Amino acid sequence: MRLRLQSPFTLALAAWTLAAYGRLVFATARVRVVGPIPSALRQGPVLLALWHQHIFAVPLLAKPNRPHPLVGLMSPSADGRLTRQVAKRYGIGAAVGSSSRQGVAGARELVRLAKQGHSLFLTPDGPRGPARVAKNGATELARLTGLPLIPCALTAVHPKLTFRSWDTFWLPLPFARFTLRYGPALPPKAGAAQLSAALNALLDSAA
Repeated sequence: MRLRLQSPFTLALAAWTLAAYGRLVFATARVRVVGPIPSALRQGPVLLALWHQHIFAVPLLAKPNRPHPLVGLMSPSADGRLTRQVAKRYGIGAAVGSSSRQGVAGARELVRLAKQGHSLFLTPDGPRGPARVAKNGATELARLTGLPLIPCALTAVHPKLTFRSWDTFWLPLPFARFTLRYGPALPPKAGAAQLSAALNALLDSAA
């Protein structure tokens, strides 16, 4: 989906609208949380990985992360500017970069923030796919920061809209029911293939 945001006012209005819609969904949804994430967070910051399709769930990841404010790598594109504005309204920070643009600078900023006690999140198949195939960024970042790499997924979403985008993005509707699943932390030397397998296993377990 390409967005044409020609002015700061248009950008702010779009961000406010999307954030308000998200709050409506979260206020009316029935959310089931499965997995070991609370105990991991009591021990310190973490690195969370989820497929781009499930990025709507990121504000839910931020809630248990309050002792360790959540920061993600977000694109410098027009869509990325909107994403950063929406994230800001949920108290989620951003390092600007992607696997294709300004990636090194963004990764350095994430490492710096991790050292300051922030938790991080990445969509390892973003920004353009292929869907549900992890690139090396998340596992490399886990090595650089020493943070536990924890896979998570949004599953059993009903009702929802499914977009015709490369990631078939899921948008839960108000009063939806869905499950937020966390897997165990991956081994410190895990590679991208292991992360892909762990994320897809969460989806298979919900099938």
